Amino acid sequence: MIKQYIVTGMSCAACVARVEKAVSGVPGVSSCAVSLLTNSMGVEGDADEAAVVSAVESAGYGARPKDAASRSRSSRDTLAAEAELLADHETPMLRKRLIASLAFLAVLMYISMGHAMLGWPLPSFLSSNMVAVAIAEMVLTGIVMVINQKFFISGGKSLMGGAPNMDSLVALGSLASFVYSL
Repeated sequence: MIKQYIVTGMSCAACVARVEKAVSGVPGVSSCAVSLLTNSMGVEGDADEAAVVSAVESAGYGARPKDAASRSRSSRDTLAAEAELLADHETPMLRKRLIASLAFLAVLMYISMGHAMLGWPLPSFLSSNMVAVAIAEMVLTGIVMVINQKFFISGGKSLMGGAPNMDSLVALGSLASFVYSL
């Protein structure tokens, strides 16, 4: 018998593999298939629903049986709830983070490389004080890293959990370049 679940919090193929591995280890599960596109999971076997949900949550994601909502709501409400779960809430936030990051990055690039590569003048309070330039560069870099802290949080959690993903790669690369530049 195949039971359907809604899985939240996945962002890449590594997340899918981690959820499948966690659920496949639950006693009574004969197979598990996870879809990143639809945020859904099909579990074949006679495993307890609570054990499956617990395995997904211990892997760092959210889960609930797909038919749990339909038991308490009408089919119209269920469709609206599932559509809301599938709605793209991440892209507008990513767009805002990208715009903010690019704005601070433009200022950082102007201060750090504009005068050396293109001959652009530095502001007068920075032109004769290289310590102030270094501090400004460090503050601007810190701001960009705080804006994009999601990569560091998610990447750190997955790295410490023994299942690195793309966020781990981005976080390690960014952190290594920051430390090296210091």
